[in-house]
Amino acid sequence: MSDYKTPKEKLISSEQALELNECYKAKQNSFGAENDSNFSCSSWYSLEDLEGYINYVKQQALQKKINVDGIRFYFGVYPENTNDKTKAGQNTMFLCPTSPSVENCSKDVTSISAMNFGSTGNPPQNDYGE
Repeated sequence: MSDYKTPKEKLISSEQALELNECYKAKQNSFGAENDSNFSCSSWYSLEDLEGYINYVKQQALQKKINVDGIRFYFGVYPENTNDKTKAGQNTMFLCPTSPSVENCSKDVTSISAMNFGSTGNPPQNDYGE
């Protein structure tokens, strides 16, 4: 296990997390998501999957000689014509490695596979802390 510790200034309280979740849901509801059964505001990944993906990215970066500096989390929606009809129109979140760019902003590394297929649970959890 790594001895890296998250800097305290990057941690937020449960109250702050709840506020962020409530604001996200309110914004989505303003777009008509309130009664949308495909709406989910979370995605769950096991620690094992996250650690495995980070290790995969590091290994691929070494092989491809790419300087990877982070992971970007993207929101997405499965297309209606997806092979898994249970996911059609469902929200998702996927992860993509990034590398430093000259603009002082990390850019996506598309030559290393992104990771998807987290879980929202059954039924999906839509409220922080439940």
